Amino acid sequence: MNLTLRNIWMPSNLFAALFLGLILSGGEGVKIKEIKVPDVVLNGTKPVVLDCDYVLDDPAGLVVKWFFNNHPAPVYQWIFKQKPQVLGVLKGKINLNYRATNEEFTMYRAIEIITPTMDLSGEYKCLVSTFDQEVSKSKKMIVYVPEKSLEVTQEKPREDKVNITCEAEGVYPEPNMTITALESKHTGYIQVTTRKQNNSSLYDIKGTLSVDDVELSSPTTFVCELSIPDAHYSNRRELVYFPASGTTLSPSILSMFALLLSILISRTGL
Repeated sequence: MNLTLRNIWMPSNLFAALFLGLILSGGEGVKIKEIKVPDVVLNGTKPVVLDCDYVLDDPAGLVVKWFFNNHPAPVYQWIFKQKPQVLGVLKGKINLNYRATNEEFTMYRAIEIITPTMDLSGEYKCLVSTFDQEVSKSKKMIVYVPEKSLEVTQEKPREDKVNITCEAEGVYPEPNMTITALESKHTGYIQVTTRKQNNSSLYDIKGTLSVDDVELSSPTTFVCELSIPDAHYSNRRELVYFPASGTTLSPSILSMFALLLSILISRTGL
């Protein structure tokens, strides 16, 4: 009976011992703890760093590569104990002397882009490989361009109607636009058109809101808001419209009138 029991339990004990041995002897090889890429960057500003923070057990065969927008060829490569190389879209745009750390196994893991420009918007992938393992992580970076100009104007196609037009030029990436009347719940139709500038990735955008005067209070403040959703950026302009006369005033002019009125009152003692 005892012999039978030993025949049953010995394979289980052997399996457990082998499993425990695998756990104790095996490490993670190489692991990317974090990829640090800024979410949003203003076009043409100060240098930005894209970092690939990893840990590894054995540096044998260590190679760090960065890829851009899923292109099969890397834009940056560092082979352990060699100088880093820059290729493709990042050539001439990276500080090759930048060191992320002073440790020999990680010092050239990151890339410093000297001047971020809109053509560098996209997804960056860091790939770390050794003779034993290969791992990667990706993150997107948006380099945005705010508008060169933003204007809001009004036009009277008929005596009882007004068209409010808002225009912005030179924006990246693709923007959105809204026009609202603060003092009334109008039912006008907003038409927005977006187009790319010739030989450029920049966008121009134009929005027009048509409203009947009868729907508006007097005065009515129209607000044009330009936004770049991917960049979490927005800007706005306001226009004050008087339906009865078709007159418009900017908020700055209204402020000036208010100031002049207060001066007049103080001088007359009213």
